[in-house]
Amino acid sequence: MKQILTGKQMKAVDADTINNIGIPGIVLMERAALSVASLMMENESKDKSVLVVCGTGNNGADGLALCRMLHLKGYDTCICVLGNIENATEDFKTQYHIIFNLGIKITSELTPCDIIVDALFGVGLSREITGAYKEMISQINQAKAKVYAVDIPSGIDADTGRVCGIAVKADYTVTFGYHKVGTVLYPGADYCGKVIVADIGFVGEGSSDNTIQYACQDDLGKIPQRKNYSNKGTYGKVLIIAGSRDISGAAVLSALAAFKTGAGMVRVFTHENNRGVIGRLIPEAMINTYSAEKFDMKSLEACIHWSDVIAVGPGLGTGELQTKIVEKVLETKLPTVLDADGINTISRKNEIKNKLHKNVIITPHLGEMSRFMAVSVEEVAEHLIQYARKANYKYGVSVVLKDARTVIVNNEGTFINLTGNSGMATAGSGDVLTGIIAALLGMKAGSDNASVLGPFIHGIAGDLAAEELSKESMMAGDIVRKIGEAVKYYGKTE
Repeated sequence: MKQILTGKQMKAVDADTINNIGIPGIVLMERAALSVASLMMENESKDKSVLVVCGTGNNGADGLALCRMLHLKGYDTCICVLGNIENATEDFKTQYHIIFNLGIKITSELTPCDIIVDALFGVGLSREITGAYKEMISQINQAKAKVYAVDIPSGIDADTGRVCGIAVKADYTVTFGYHKVGTVLYPGADYCGKVIVADIGFVGEGSSDNTIQYACQDDLGKIPQRKNYSNKGTYGKVLIIAGSRDISGAAVLSALAAFKTGAGMVRVFTHENNRGVIGRLIPEAMINTYSAEKFDMKSLEACIHWSDVIAVGPGLGTGELQTKIVEKVLETKLPTVLDADGINTISRKNEIKNKLHKNVIITPHLGEMSRFMAVSVEEVAEHLIQYARKANYKYGVSVVLKDARTVIVNNEGTFINLTGNSGMATAGSGDVLTGIIAALLGMKAGSDNASVLGPFIHGIAGDLAAEELSKESMMAGDIVRKIGEAVKYYGKTE
């Protein structure tokens, strides 16, 4: 796992590196500038003109150092400074003095150029942008130039991803040391373009308080490997309770995803109308059905008794019967993935909601979370992390809150998933995620790992599908088809 920091946490790391470790701030500044300059020299030819737009803080000082490096490498460079230099930071004044001595052009206006470097504001910004700064950012966004942002696009709140009235729309963002919350959550992430995290020599990590992390490829090694001496029962008996009279696809997608992720056995408990289609599409699955008119609770109890893990909710519908099913599942205390209509069902009844337990992973999208927490969709969307934490704290469940960036909160902390793409905003995608997480639980990865690595694998599979097809044409079935490639890393046997 790697850390994602808030602006406040980043400032603390910066101060600790300078004051306690003893690495001078100007050294970190030089390395920061070099990281951006190196990317630009790799991407851009010397016949392109570069305008570096600077504020008078240390982000602006990074921009000045960057401009000097490009100038000395033969690039046509110019500096645009906004703000009173007399009130600038000492590091800014040092860098500005060097710029002046080198004779680099300095202006206070946006001049025509091929490339703009945004070094107006750093990660400390949280106020609304007004006046000359607002006008400058507007001009940058209207210019027909490629834009590189230093640390974070100016106008993005590093703690939330909120746009502070207006923000620079960058093609590349080079952020220093760690991802920032504002570079990964939307809408901020949409303003960053391609994000490069540059190691500039910070020592230590952010505060352990409210730490946010993200999974990387090495974390797939936490999933138990398949043993040569094993059988189908070794990798979990997964019960998927899904589908309804007119909906069969959700059960199919969840079951297929569970098999593709590595589940040893999958049983589907669904409406009798779905037996034929599931049997044709997934002959490997066992199928038990029910009739809404004549429901046999003993049949469900037998399926539950057979299982190690339960996933309940995709396409299930809501009503009195579904309430009984979900209530029965929660009473078992088995590892459970509660999705879609499973969440909608308990959201209407606090007495069932209170039966949630530590072995449950809930996987709501924004609408389902708004019903679960009894707040508006807009409120959840603006405070993803806070509401995921509230649900985890109040009910003890692991929370996988699905949005353009999925936020996960479990016993080990808070995580943001960085894989996936907009092509996954398609019917059935969430059903696939349910099956992946259920399979990981069945393979005994544990709730904490399954809740984080499930979305990670899901996103990788989605990225592979988009690469092969396109974001516009991919479907949930394409995500299922790519799960095998996504999990290849840990597919070795012992």
